[in-house]
Amino acid sequence: MEQVEVWRGRHGDPDPLFGPLPGARLDDTLAYEFELPARFTPWPGRTRLERVFVLLDLGVSMSQPAWRSTGGVDRDKSGPDTWYVDLVHVSAEEDSIIVRDLYIDVMVPTDGRHQRLLDLDEFADAIEAGELDIGAAIDGLRRWQRFLDRHLHAARDPQDQWTDFPPQRLRDLAALPAPLGPIVTAPD
Repeated sequence: MEQVEVWRGRHGDPDPLFGPLPGARLDDTLAYEFELPARFTPWPGRTRLERVFVLLDLGVSMSQPAWRSTGGVDRDKSGPDTWYVDLVHVSAEEDSIIVRDLYIDVMVPTDGRHQRLLDLDEFADAIEAGELDIGAAIDGLRRWQRFLDRHLHAARDPQDQWTDFPPQRLRDLAALPAPLGPIVTAPD
């Protein structure tokens, strides 16, 4: 396991991105943390410290958001055990990893409810506007399908359980004590 710095942002965000954030890398899996601003109300028993996991080989990040509400958005219906999964673009240099959101998301409740795919329209809009080139879009869609097949549904027909979700390879990074390093608070 190695300590790394992580920078995060959305596709097309200008530098500097948000970071550096404390992270730990184990093979092709990354965990990093940041604290949500004070306007976020955490779920009971949780803090505003959010740990995000990244499957580096697939370019997919995921977390169980620590927050219940922001004063304007209420997550009561999604619940504290729903995972939020994002397609991302990852680039690395030495001990620094950059993670950029690529629009497509899926909410994965672990209580038996169906998954909810989001933001395909934003992905298409970015391609149409020339903000996401065709090569990056094709690569992202192929990686997204590999994630879905490996971790949510390997068989063609729906099954009664996930293939490997949450991914087993998160276990060691999830077990690390918090915080992973100095706490960095996200801008409001």
